[in-house]
Amino acid sequence: MAALRTWRTETLPGLPAQFKKAAPTSAFFIVLFWVTVLTFGISHVMPVSCYTTLFNVRHSKYNPPAQYARFYLVSLLALAAARLATLNLALCAALNLAMPFVFVFMRSSQLNPRRYFPYMMLFLFLQLRPEFLDNLPQQVLLLLMCCTVLTAALVISGVVRHAADANVAKLHENIRRLAEVLQHMADHGIGPATRPMVLKLRADFSDLAYAVREDSSVQPLIANLYEMFAMLTQRTAYLVGRLEWHEGPGCPHAPYLCELAELTRAVDQQINVTDNRVLIRQAEQLAAGAPSIANDRFRLFYRSYLRMLILILRDAASPHRHAWHLSTANQLRVASFRKHPSLDSFELRFTIRCAVIMAVSCTVSLAMPVDHLYWFPLTAFLLTQPWPAESIHRMRTRTAGTVLGCVFVHAVSLLGLPYAAVMLLGMVLITCLYSSTPGGTVMAFFATAYALSMASISIGDRYAIGMRLACLAASVALVFAVNRLVVPTSDRRLFLANAHQLFDLIERYWGLLRTSLTSDVDVAASSEALLHFQMVHGRAAAYLRSLPEGDEAGRRVKHAARRVLFCLWELMSELEQLGMLIRSGEVSEAEYENLGLFMVVAENHCVPFTYDERMRPAELLADAFAEEDLRYVLGQYLERARALAAALKDARELIGERPRYVEEIRGEA
Repeated sequence: MAALRTWRTETLPGLPAQFKKAAPTSAFFIVLFWVTVLTFGISHVMPVSCYTTLFNVRHSKYNPPAQYARFYLVSLLALAAARLATLNLALCAALNLAMPFVFVFMRSSQLNPRRYFPYMMLFLFLQLRPEFLDNLPQQVLLLLMCCTVLTAALVISGVVRHAADANVAKLHENIRRLAEVLQHMADHGIGPATRPMVLKLRADFSDLAYAVREDSSVQPLIANLYEMFAMLTQRTAYLVGRLEWHEGPGCPHAPYLCELAELTRAVDQQINVTDNRVLIRQAEQLAAGAPSIANDRFRLFYRSYLRMLILILRDAASPHRHAWHLSTANQLRVASFRKHPSLDSFELRFTIRCAVIMAVSCTVSLAMPVDHLYWFPLTAFLLTQPWPAESIHRMRTRTAGTVLGCVFVHAVSLLGLPYAAVMLLGMVLITCLYSSTPGGTVMAFFATAYALSMASISIGDRYAIGMRLACLAASVALVFAVNRLVVPTSDRRLFLANAHQLFDLIERYWGLLRTSLTSDVDVAASSEALLHFQMVHGRAAAYLRSLPEGDEAGRRVKHAARRVLFCLWELMSELEQLGMLIRSGEVSEAEYENLGLFMVVAENHCVPFTYDERMRPAELLADAFAEEDLRYVLGQYLERARALAAALKDARELIGERPRYVEEIRGEA
């Protein structure tokens, strides 16, 4: 009955649509499966699943030329690592500890936590049959063939789906949304309906910009524009949070907002890759009238919005500013914000857990010459999920699905089907597999039924079923123990890690700004820092929203923690405004020395964050700058820093010191 209920809730609704959606992936698997069988034999079909996963995640996206080269190069890297890992037990343990840092740490993030999966899966699958790696040239040819089929399939899919055009259309859709938000603010002010609209657009643009930069799923120029428009939207959202507005007609800055909305609509319609001088002149003419705006905050927003639009328009028509021409120094700056080896990072904590599970399971499989024991590391890998709670869920669904699959295969074995019928059944099962909900009981059922039906060709079904269940039990025990004992990551612990990482990101952004006083820092570097900050901030805020209100004391602490996150977001916004002032030449070089001193003082008090008499030199420096906008931004930073220090005192129960290991093991973190 439970299985029937699962089927009804996970698979039955919308079944035709699921089969239609999965049809390209199922077709790719079947084609590559038979090409492999006919060329190398059925014993060599294990990598087919890995390349099918790559096809599944990339066939609906734009794939740049470098992506196709990456398929070949990373496949050969995985093969070389697998060959070394199967030479002896010491190398097996060492390589399985090391490779997750190549594939998991470098590729995954909280926004895209499973990006590691296809290549890590390939590395694992290749080492599961060590005897095949003895014929290394054959394995090289196998992988090259798989990559060639994958490349051809993705090229055809890209032409059919017009993936490149879809990326441009999505960019313009979001630009139009930004213009609509500005017009709505001019017509109605900032009210209950407007603020969520602006924040939703900011979140959508930021997530999209971070995702496309991370997995190269759009053209490099379009990725640049995504990032720069995300910064523009962030600036608009910050305005919403800081200005006092009148709801309804009579917005005090409505004419200026209408100008920005009209210009943004013009950008949506006219921006091109050859000549944007007409739009740039319009933006410069509007910027010339900015000094007449009395409100300091709105004047700064208005001018910075126009400055960013000018940068965007120049970037779109200037090939030398494209992402692939970032200097080595700026590439390193971008990487330092994206990946930072700290136990406060989600990526490192998950990588360590994955590495331990891989090392233990693969070493056991290599050390014990038991037929099909490779199902142990395979199942352990599939149960290892970025979030421990997901691993627990997979343990339940995998167990139920495996048991049902074993029963199904045993029943089928009683029919005594011929080889051709077994292969046909396997193709049907794999089609159902890719049409099922990922991670659910139904998918686990089809995966087990397919694997056991293929295995029954060479070994008895009773042995296969017994080994499958034994490997499942061992995998559940291993993954549960590692999740509990090795850098455990509860939702509470991850929130603390994210909160501490936000302070660290602000400290590093101050370092980036200090560098910008003496050398060129590309806008992509500061954009990357801002996007990464927003990604971590969004995950921390989501945790706070999920907390129950509780009693009055609990509500007070939760409110204080939300205030901390809000102040952190404001601080980063002020830093981004300061970076824009420096980049656009609004700060004279005569002010650089004192500005550098201010930056040093502020940076030194970010981790741990403090605001006391030691910040007095920064306060004196802020009042002495000649440029009005610079003085205003630094004053706002100090005001927000004081508010943050006060909020931290009230939120010590939620945002305090890092928990001790014993507390994490007990689940108290």
